[in-house]
Amino acid sequence: MAMKTKDRILDAALHLFNMQGTGAVSTNHIAEAAGISPGNLYYHYRNKEEIIRAIFERQFAALDVAFELPTDRLPTLEDIQSFVRVNFEIMSAYTFIYREMIALLRQDAVLRSRYIAIRARGYEGFQAIIAAYAQSGLLTIPIDDHTITQLADICWLISEFWLSSLDISEQPINDNQFQRGVDLMMLVLKPYFKP
Repeated sequence: MAMKTKDRILDAALHLFNMQGTGAVSTNHIAEAAGISPGNLYYHYRNKEEIIRAIFERQFAALDVAFELPTDRLPTLEDIQSFVRVNFEIMSAYTFIYREMIALLRQDAVLRSRYIAIRARGYEGFQAIIAAYAQSGLLTIPIDDHTITQLADICWLISEFWLSSLDISEQPINDNQFQRGVDLMMLVLKPYFKP
């Protein structure tokens, strides 16, 4: 039963944060939206920062599942496109995170430390994905580590900040924009595809 209540709290908070931003939402607002008393909310989460951290953890878990390489076959070009698209879909479900990430990380040292660790792990995983594609023969990666790192950096920037760029430009976040992001990633990788 505790998990169900915790999930209701996180679902309500995520909805409110996405719609109004974290600054405009109090724990009382979250409790009301979750249909519980403020005291019940505080039983599960001591403050709004803990709720925000728990939502970040949800996003981390969703991304972990989304970026698992196939184990029964070699990766394909379609897998790359699917990884990028799913990344954007997950990020769009957590709108407030990409809108407020820098401010949230500056305000909460615990969250910042956790995010940096997860980001480093994700970046290493991303490099492993590139290596798997090179091993499958789909990509021809240059020998020097500097070029591989630069390629990973560009791809990482697209995957992490494409939606933020759209939001700042007041462009809609939708399936067409996800595809534009996928196309950008493919453009970066195109010189490295094997003919």
